[in-house]
Amino acid sequence: RQHTDRQLRTLQSLSGHFLDVVAGLTTLKVFGRSKAQVETVRRVTDRYRRTTMATLRLAFLSSLVLELFASVAVALVAVSVGLRLLYGHLDLATSLFVLILAPESYLPLRLVGANYHASAEGLSAAEQVFEVLDEPVPPPVEAKSVPDPAANSLVVEGLGVTYPGRRQPALDCISLHIAPGQVLGVTGPNGCGKSTLLAVLLGFVTPTRGSVMVGGTDLTTIDPDEWRARLAWVPQRPHLFAGSLEENLRLGNPAASVEALRDAVTQAGLSDLIASLPEGLDTTLGERGARLSAGERQRVAIARALLRDVPLLLLDEPTAHLDGVTEAEVIEAVRRFAHGRTVVVVAHRSPLLALCDQVVSLASPRAAA
Repeated sequence: RQHTDRQLRTLQSLSGHFLDVVAGLTTLKVFGRSKAQVETVRRVTDRYRRTTMATLRLAFLSSLVLELFASVAVALVAVSVGLRLLYGHLDLATSLFVLILAPESYLPLRLVGANYHASAEGLSAAEQVFEVLDEPVPPPVEAKSVPDPAANSLVVEGLGVTYPGRRQPALDCISLHIAPGQVLGVTGPNGCGKSTLLAVLLGFVTPTRGSVMVGGTDLTTIDPDEWRARLAWVPQRPHLFAGSLEENLRLGNPAASVEALRDAVTQAGLSDLIASLPEGLDTTLGERGARLSAGERQRVAIARALLRDVPLLLLDEPTAHLDGVTEAEVIEAVRRFAHGRTVVVVAHRSPLLALCDQVVSLASPRAAA
């Protein structure tokens, strides 16, 4: 019982952490922290392996004992019935009835052993899954050096994206020019490719046609990890991990100083929130930041981007689904952050678009066609 409980707790820890990592994988990749999670997952899985092997040892030993006990018990019953039948103390029908029922009396014990074997088969299947997951990633192609977005323009020329299995393009013939330090607003109807454009700029989607040039260098020839190290991303629904508030803020820059952290918190308007929390920055958040409101999670994401201190910021509708007061606070945080940086912001609402130096409206590819 103790081994089973320990295995269950370890499995719950593994599944919870793994699902949390999978849900926030995009965030981890953008902030360059995906590899750091590998060691954590490896440590948890190793602990699960040890507890599982301890449970299996107990399972096989108990199965052996149960089978031996059931077999010996049935044999003793058969000997006793045979002797009674031989000396005339039992008739043949009664003897056969007892011999048929004797194995059924120990059926529950046999089922326990069978269930243990079924669990062993499940673990074997899990090992095969992990073998697939552990397959080495193909070596990356040689990439060019990454131009600094703070000193080079971002030029999008004839950009088009068509996802596999779809005939209609998600993005069709888009051209943009974003100068260093400029705030570009991108707007348009749903389905016009705004999020796809950000995915291309993040290096998650390869263009079907056209190009994205940074200082004359095609984005597809740049090491994606080095490129993402020069940008920050604030999604519409930022992912916060199960951990302390400070750990979530330091995700993009674990080595940031206390002064830099305090400054990012102040600029994002989080000071009052932290003061109201029982343990301040050490307060543990639930999965996906369950203890915070939507606006508070948004400000945490902005503070996380501020702490990263990079020249390029990508915002995907950061004020969507927020009330007027919270929206104003988030916009003010974005205003402070955008100073001196290149910013691409996807937005529908006019208050956020008012921050932009230029606004580009994308048309739906279907409508354009």
